[in-house]
Amino acid sequence: MEADYYETLGVPKDASADDIKKAFRKLARKYHPDLNPGNKTSEQKFKEINLAYEVLSDPEKKSQYDQARSSGPRPPHPGEGSFRWSGGTGPGGEGFGQGESFFWDLFGGMGAGRSPVTEVHLILTLAESARGGLKSIILEDESGKPQTVSLRIPSGAEPGMSFEVRADNLGEKKGPIHIVIDDVLPDPRFERRGHDLYSDLRVTIPELYFGANVNASTLDGETRIRIPPKTRGGQTLRLKEKGIHSSFDGTKGHHYVRLIPVLPEKDSPKLEALVKEIGSLYSSGFQR
Repeated sequence: MEADYYETLGVPKDASADDIKKAFRKLARKYHPDLNPGNKTSEQKFKEINLAYEVLSDPEKKSQYDQARSSGPRPPHPGEGSFRWSGGTGPGGEGFGQGESFFWDLFGGMGAGRSPVTEVHLILTLAESARGGLKSIILEDESGKPQTVSLRIPSGAEPGMSFEVRADNLGEKKGPIHIVIDDVLPDPRFERRGHDLYSDLRVTIPELYFGANVNASTLDGETRIRIPPKTRGGQTLRLKEKGIHSSFDGTKGHHYVRLIPVLPEKDSPKLEALVKEIGSLYSSGFQR
């Protein structure tokens, strides 16, 4: 039985372009291989979602698909069967995030008097979006042979952005590679506000009172930060230019780390006595 692309995305036949996009993003986040490592069922589902979205998000392809559905068996749409996977690669050959970054290549049709354009839709991790870097994918050259192509993603790439690059080893007739950023996956460690990042760091009461050097997670990995003596709980430290770097407007955001004091996990009469003693040191006019 032929796949029903509307059913695949869970939208009605009269769904708007915005509804189709929202449905795709919701399903892509659920089945993205980065979030389901080693799950072949999710990988296949992700492919089906991408294929459906590639057709229904393009007005011309959607019109052709709707006409084909109403007249009988659906003929292959331009680009069907050219779906390929490849691992994402960062600077120095290191992978991005916690696993391989998967994406797909979708081939556009021949326009009058121009070469076919290869359209690559990407879902980036937050680290990839913030820092950019090289991603390796597999595309077909002029003879139909698979070729590994490295694409440079600029830092600060946002959902909805698109740009073109060329791959010399695909041949002149293959035309440019059109990159579209469909979405950026959230990172549970950080909250993004514009070009700035925010995160919480659990610290002990002695670290706040006496000061300490502690490790904090950033997009670039663990970094050592200094907590000054007698720092208050909830105070925020700024990590300069550790936020989002945008090559589009030159902005370099910061990373703000909020210090969250925590009590020892193990209860004891000694701890209770110490906490009561600390409590007695607060003034009667303590401001919350």
